Amino acid sequence: MSLQKKATIIASVCALSLACVKFVVGLMSGSVAVLSSAIDSLMDFAISAFNFLALKKSAQRANENYNFGFSKIEALMGLLEGGFIVCVGIFIFYESILKIYYKKEIIDLNSSIYVMIFALIVTFFLILFLNYVAKKTKSLIIESDALHYRSDFLTNICTLLALVLIYFTNLYIIDAIFGIVISLYTAFSAFKIIKKALSFLMDQALPKDQVDQICTLISKHPEVISYHELKTRRTPNCNYLSVHLVFCPIISLLNAHKISDEIENNVRLMFKDEKWDMQIHLDPYDDQEQERQRQ
Repeated sequence: MSLQKKATIIASVCALSLACVKFVVGLMSGSVAVLSSAIDSLMDFAISAFNFLALKKSAQRANENYNFGFSKIEALMGLLEGGFIVCVGIFIFYESILKIYYKKEIIDLNSSIYVMIFALIVTFFLILFLNYVAKKTKSLIIESDALHYRSDFLTNICTLLALVLIYFTNLYIIDAIFGIVISLYTAFSAFKIIKKALSFLMDQALPKDQVDQICTLISKHPEVISYHELKTRRTPNCNYLSVHLVFCPIISLLNAHKISDEIENNVRLMFKDEKWDMQIHLDPYDDQEQERQRQ
């Protein structure tokens, strides 16, 4: 089993465990804040479980119907999870306004405080693990999950601080104020993931400095007269490069192929931490220039 799949399983188990504990304590203490946090943890469980299924599907090999594989499923899940985080932020904002309007109180603060401390400890170590996996695998799904649990961690901190302040001051409006602040942070933090996911789904080109390095590498080769139709795109786990190389018409196909292999290997060495899928076409002339002349 891959590290990404293990990470989603661990996240699912943690989220489900926290949801059960929060529900029990929330019902016993009458704390709306803890019950809301329990619902959030239950949704965390659903998202992490769905992420596991997405990773399993995205790891499948290309077939006759999907020639480029299923790697874009990661970007799609990142987009959906980003949207979910925005919805959670709106929900927290709405609940906070209701608390201010109805002046809701908490019956048993002690048990609510204890369960939030427990949730913070579990979530903190889960975030450390997910960040490690995201950096090692460069998986957008795991990165989205890490962001999701970071916002959840901050929500838990603010809930805990609010409960502690309420314990000493009996000012229940504090809970709502913290909720409003966290809801705004949660919603805006999700736009980063949404933007990144959209760049994958829309086949955005690789960064300009990276493309410039590839162009310089190709131009320096003495046997390559010119090149054209250089196109790049990327998915969460792979970079794609397509280019037409123009050689002298009398060069042998074998030599031209060796040169293209050399250029391909140099690109891989230049960006050795990234996975590449390259399509290099061998041209005896610049067919793009001829097309422009015909027009």
